Amino acid sequence: MTFWTGIFLGEYYYASHELHHFVLGSFLGLLVLGVVVQAVRPSERVGALHSAIIMWVAFVTVFTLAGTFSPVFVLLLGLLVGMAIVHPAASDQLPSLESVDKRLAVVAGVTAVGAITFAGVELNAQLTLNDGHVQFDHYLFMAAMGLSVAGLALYGSARGIGWRYPVYAAASLLIVFGLASIAYPGGEQGSSLGVAGGALVALWALSFVALAEGGETLLERVRTRG
Repeated sequence: MTFWTGIFLGEYYYASHELHHFVLGSFLGLLVLGVVVQAVRPSERVGALHSAIIMWVAFVTVFTLAGTFSPVFVLLLGLLVGMAIVHPAASDQLPSLESVDKRLAVVAGVTAVGAITFAGVELNAQLTLNDGHVQFDHYLFMAAMGLSVAGLALYGSARGIGWRYPVYAAASLLIVFGLASIAYPGGEQGSSLGVAGGALVALWALSFVALAEGGETLLERVRTRG
């Protein structure tokens, strides 16, 4: 997050890395926030903890595939999974098939396909290119972001307890990436989609949230009438 403040306040010394640092800060921020917010009323915020687990699994997967595995990854994953095992929500943590929003699941599936494809492109860039972004593992962070978006979108469409966190986390990552691509459209950024691509990604994320919230409103109406 200090990269963010540096960009805005003018004390930033990593020209051409702005986009990656915006996404990197968002990724780590949302992961940590997922652990923190569920500490208050945990039984109602299961989705936040599960989102952190999904994001960390994506991170570990990408870095392991790139040959940069660290035992620390397993330690932190063990802590997160341990929190889920002893969580007050117990077996209620797992969403049921009955709660799945089919329309949202379809959109989440399309989102996941695009995000996984993007992750593959970024992972390939890390393994085949030789630039400043490779030296800082930035392509790996972008690939982890892509896998996270896929996992969060699919998990959020299941509408388990606290489903809004994964939905909004996935959308937030896409919006940050989209806006950063618009602000920094140059190829020197490494992963920028350009103005048009960035706008499309941001609009898709907003549409995903709108569909999720609209589906919840419809579900409430059906329950009320019943």
